[in-house]
Amino acid sequence: MLKTIISLLTLGLCVTSATVQAKETVTVAGSTSVSHIMDVLADTYSLTHKNTTIAIQGTGSTAGITAVKQGAAEIGMSSRIIEPTELEGDYKTVTIAHDGIALVVNKDNPVSNLTHQQVMDIYQGKITNWKSINGNDLDMAVVSRENASGSRFSFEHFMGLTKKVSEFTVSDISPRVLVVSTNGMVKSLVSRNKHAIGYVSLGSVDDSVKAVSYDNVFPTIAKIESGEYKIARPFLLMFKESKLDKDAQQFIKFVLSNQAQTIIRDKGYVSIDEKA
Repeated sequence: MLKTIISLLTLGLCVTSATVQAKETVTVAGSTSVSHIMDVLADTYSLTHKNTTIAIQGTGSTAGITAVKQGAAEIGMSSRIIEPTELEGDYKTVTIAHDGIALVVNKDNPVSNLTHQQVMDIYQGKITNWKSINGNDLDMAVVSRENASGSRFSFEHFMGLTKKVSEFTVSDISPRVLVVSTNGMVKSLVSRNKHAIGYVSLGSVDDSVKAVSYDNVFPTIAKIESGEYKIARPFLLMFKESKLDKDAQQFIKFVLSNQAQTIIRDKGYVSIDEKA
């Protein structure tokens, strides 16, 4: 009897061990803007793929691209255009959504519209008080993202906030700008500070901050689709096709599916079929 019990316990341990070993992890790293929606998609995917864990790491677009190239992640997330030189070596990209970049201020700020020139002047430190653009008599607290951020890359390139130094394109914003690492930190600073202005992914905008119009166009999904709202960028996944295992391939296929694209629309982003 004792031998039978021991045999059954041993068999049970073997079955449990086999089950644990069957659990696969797909690592996805990069843009914190993209990770906002990818977290939701990963949770949805896991409901029907119990043996696969999708590990989402919001590290910034450039860090995600580097992680894929170094083999630290199977899939990279980018909220900026990926340069052709970054794709050398058989790397591929797919567009999973489109997003706007919204300019946000404190909810008590009376300013409701900013022109292209005003935004440039604010981020270059030429406009330093809200009073000069019909706001309150308050010094500005200007918030930006870190250098590795795809949102910052897209924002600066669209606004013309870059310059050439020794043949390299570098940021041309004021050194006095406050730099933070996530959309959430931008919102937190702006929501608690009447002096502040920042920019975030449109899909991250909530009631804690006030989005303003840009050149008299308010940031909405419809305005991005029509092309009227100009500060927009794609959400991209990057990977090396020859190194993708079956689990990673299946997850990418899911992200491009009708089910996932419906979730993307519901969360405030432009799906790939809408943009087309």
